[in-house]
Amino acid sequence: MTDEDMQRTLVAEFGPLSWLADRDGNVTPYVQSGYENLSQSTDTLFVEEVHIDLSGYALEKKTFFPYSSFEQRGGAVSGSFADTSEGRLLRDIIIVSSIPLTLTYENLSFYSALGLPGFTMGASTLATITGEAYRINRDPLIHQHALVYSHDTTTQTTGGASIYRVVSSTNASSLEPTAADLLYCYRIVYSSSTDGQGYVPPARVLIPGMISSEPKLEYMMRLKRSYELANQV
Repeated sequence: MTDEDMQRTLVAEFGPLSWLADRDGNVTPYVQSGYENLSQSTDTLFVEEVHIDLSGYALEKKTFFPYSSFEQRGGAVSGSFADTSEGRLLRDIIIVSSIPLTLTYENLSFYSALGLPGFTMGASTLATITGEAYRINRDPLIHQHALVYSHDTTTQTTGGASIYRVVSSTNASSLEPTAADLLYCYRIVYSSSTDGQGYVPPARVLIPGMISSEPKLEYMMRLKRSYELANQV
């Protein structure tokens, strides 16, 4: 490590969210904290976007090299929904990308239902997708983590509310170095459960790594690659 190398932990914070969904397809947020409500008549979909500013390092022509990434949550997920064919599932997804994602219902619902972007999908699946979903290379997707929560009858109260437990945890972080001046951080909350209410606590993602200078040619090639990736969506 040289004198110019600096250890840094990048942090993105997301607020709590609670909502009420009725059997007529109306979704009303109670605690929203910056989330955008993209819900449809058949399901609930919220997204919050925050940024990590790296412009100061970019001006110095430095690159961020992630070591790892992990998340923290400030409480339990809970809900009170009528029994549905989905089994009262809630999905909580956090993505940190060096390129912006298109925040449409189409794209984000695909991430929630079919899986995280950055993977090769079958031709039959791609034929149904008109947006950017699954056309993104894995490289800019520095951090990706998807949690699926399910209703837990062992914690159910008389009114039907319960603490939800994790039934699936999927990690797909590229942890690729980046020379971008801005990181785009997204939290997506999705459920097709209706006629009830849900709550997800505040969360944060932490990405420890090193800020360092690269040889000029390698740095220029990284910038070129970042430009190419940004133009594939």
